[in-house]
Amino acid sequence: MAIDTFEEGISEVLLLQKLAVAAEAREEITAANTLCRAAIVLMVSHFEAFLKSLALEFIDSIGTGELEARRIPLGVREHQTLPRLKEVISSQNDPQRQALLRKSLLPLANLWNDNAKPAKGTLDADKFARIVTSAKSDVIDNLFKCMGSVTAVCDGEIEVTDHLGDIHTANIRFSIRDVVDCRNDIAHGTKSRTPTPADVTRYLLFVHPFAERLDRKAEQLSSSVLAD
Repeated sequence: MAIDTFEEGISEVLLLQKLAVAAEAREEITAANTLCRAAIVLMVSHFEAFLKSLALEFIDSIGTGELEARRIPLGVREHQTLPRLKEVISSQNDPQRQALLRKSLLPLANLWNDNAKPAKGTLDADKFARIVTSAKSDVIDNLFKCMGSVTAVCDGEIEVTDHLGDIHTANIRFSIRDVVDCRNDIAHGTKSRTPTPADVTRYLLFVHPFAERLDRKAEQLSSSVLAD
């Protein structure tokens, strides 16, 4: 499961965070900063991989060959079809265009025949997962929109529990931008980004429950498709 793999990855982040705390206690500030920078890059990488896994699992669950096309979310069908259609239209070579039609588009025809049951393998899970180009909120919203969500999953707030056990609310879009921008600055070599162990903890206390929420949402959307 995507969430299980994500939580295994988070354990690596926690280890780096603990090492950073220990380094900070020894007043090894450079070491602590290096460990924190690594922890944040790793955290966002695991989160992005988690999103891709959600996409893969969603297609695996609905692409069994048992569902009528009308039950497959429109966003999924469009994502599978439009890039191939664009490839056909852009071809200036008649024989090549005809070959592309036979090879690329004809197998997808059943996605647009409401009563047909597209065969297993018609939906390309790897292609669908390529929607996830980053962990930014607009990318996450688009992924879940394609999966059938009628609301933007990054809108609003989420409750997070701090290290003292107190519950706070966090704005989802701001929190995503905060951690992703930090990761990008580090990855691009911005030396002025000096996150602390407290920053790593703060990011984790948002990312983990948000990932759990997204996992539940993906399961809900998949179950809704299968139950129709």
